Amino acid sequence: MSDDAKKPDLKVVPDKDPSAIFDDLATLRKESKLTVKRKTILVNVPVGKPPGNVHFRTHPTLKLENATVIKDKEGTSDVFYFIVPAMRGHPKLAPRLRWVTIMLTCVWPGNGYLLWPVPEKTTFKAWKSENTAADKAQKDWMQMVWNEEKNDYDVEKAESIDIEPIWPKESFEELLKIGFADIIVDNADHYYVRRLRGIID
Repeated sequence: MSDDAKKPDLKVVPDKDPSAIFDDLATLRKESKLTVKRKTILVNVPVGKPPGNVHFRTHPTLKLENATVIKDKEGTSDVFYFIVPAMRGHPKLAPRLRWVTIMLTCVWPGNGYLLWPVPEKTTFKAWKSENTAADKAQKDWMQMVWNEEKNDYDVEKAESIDIEPIWPKESFEELLKIGFADIIVDNADHYYVRRLRGIID
């Protein structure tokens, strides 16, 4: 390279004090504002009856009739296993089956959601009360509280809730997938069937 070639003009840039970012708080506040739009994703949909300390509404059309579930315990929590039609005749499952209508339910306060397996058979008075409460909740806010003396539910209409439920934007099919994730019994080798058979995995 020729000595006459022009050499770049290199300057040493002094290190900037990181704390200088606080010298202009107005600019910092402006740059710190969240500009990324976040989308909330529904990841949990409880399955079960509404608690006794809330009021609830059931959706008039978003429901699955003639479904079969088995209610069991895992620790202190109730778990509802969804039994697919092809497994209803399994000897370990058939005696435990509950025929239900799974209804999308909104609870107040909080505007939360759950999938309620409402008993279709009304041979027990508590099941009949559940069925009645779920039916009335399609139009009115209802509450269902267990009464030990009656061995049944007390079903009451809310005195003055004048708001309509806000239903989730997800499809009912998607809500079912979320609610019953990992607890769909669709084959004889399912861990729940193996547990009922006394097989240790």
